[in-house]
Amino acid sequence: MAFDVKKINEEGVIDSAIYILNKNMPICSPTDTIYGVLAIDNEEAQELLYKIRRPSKKPFLRLLPDIDFLEMYGFKPNDKVFELSKLEGVSIIIKAQDKSLGFRIPQKGFIKELLDKLKKPLLAPSCNKEGEPPAKSIEEAISYFKDEIPLYIDGGFIESPPSTIVEIEQNTIKIVREGMSIDKVKELINKL
Repeated sequence: MAFDVKKINEEGVIDSAIYILNKNMPICSPTDTIYGVLAIDNEEAQELLYKIRRPSKKPFLRLLPDIDFLEMYGFKPNDKVFELSKLEGVSIIIKAQDKSLGFRIPQKGFIKELLDKLKKPLLAPSCNKEGEPPAKSIEEAISYFKDEIPLYIDGGFIESPPSTIVEIEQNTIKIVREGMSIDKVKELINKL
C-alpha cells in the first residue's frame, strides 16, 4: 500500500483526512501538542491502531470536537471537567465507578478544524512505535510507520511539551503528568 504526504495548509487536506478516517484507516497529523496517529473511535479502527502502533492494550486518548461528546461515553461533565477541558494542551482522565476515559478537546489549529468538520471523536495516540520517542517531524513519522498509514499531514517540526494529564475521580483532582499549560492548570485547580 502506498502513502500520501500533504502539507497542513494544502487545499483540500482536511477533506482528504476525513475521507481516509471514514474508511476506518489512520492518518498521521499534528495535534494541538505533538504528532499523533489518529483514527475514528470505533472497534475496527482501534484494533488497527493496536496492530500498527503498540502491542499492549493500553487505552487510547480521545480527541473530542466539544464537551458534549462525553455523553457518548456515559459521562456527564461536572464544573471541574468543564473548566479544565477549556485549557489548551490539557488531557483529562475521568474515573467513575467501573470505567474511565482519557480525553482532550483541542482549542485551536488544524486539529480543531478537522474535529469540527468531522464531528466525531478521534483515537489519538502519539506518533511512535511502542518504546520509541514521539515523532517531531513528518519524516520521523514516516520512518516509524511507512505505508501502514495511508496519509501523513506535514505540520513541520514540532517540539512542544506533551499535554498535561489531569485525573478527576469524584471530587479529587490529581496531576498525573506535567506538560503544556501546567501553570494554568495549577491555578485553575486552586480555584475549583
